[in-house]
Amino acid sequence: MRTQLIRVLMLLVLTVASLGTAAGYAQTPTQQAIDKWQHLSESERENLRQRFQRWESLSDAQKAAIRKKIEAFKALPPEERQRIRENFARFRKLSPEQRTALRRKFERWQSLPHWKKTQIRTLYQKFKDLTPAQRQQLLKSYRRWQQLSPQQREKARQILRRRRGG
Repeated sequence: MRTQLIRVLMLLVLTVASLGTAAGYAQTPTQQAIDKWQHLSESERENLRQRFQRWESLSDAQKAAIRKKIEAFKALPPEERQRIRENFARFRKLSPEQRTALRRKFERWQSLPHWKKTQIRTLYQKFKDLTPAQRQQLLKSYRRWQQLSPQQREKARQILRRRRGG
């Protein structure tokens, strides 16, 4: 991730420098920037060119929003930034189908009402607080529940309601 950021910045510096005074950004790239650019493969250079073109196609508001997110990321504690990088790396290793499925799940999560998200977080915390043996037992029970027919599930619900007095 860091190397990609450096590469994008390098491309930005070189592209802005190549635009020259026409864009009002006359600037000579450093020798270090030139050396890094020269050590990139042609596919890496092309990737950076495409990224730069996408950046240039963004509106000023979109660019400002991205800059704001970058600053917010930089303000995070190092452990949190590392956790985000690791999650992103895991996401990148997923197949396109897995990424799409994960995006859909995230969109569904985003569309849930606040009370439902709170309920799910509470249940998840309770699950995390279980001992490993309790978690295994709960998962085993869940798998058995999944195998029941709708009629068997309803019968089990009725039995539970009677036991609880409701």
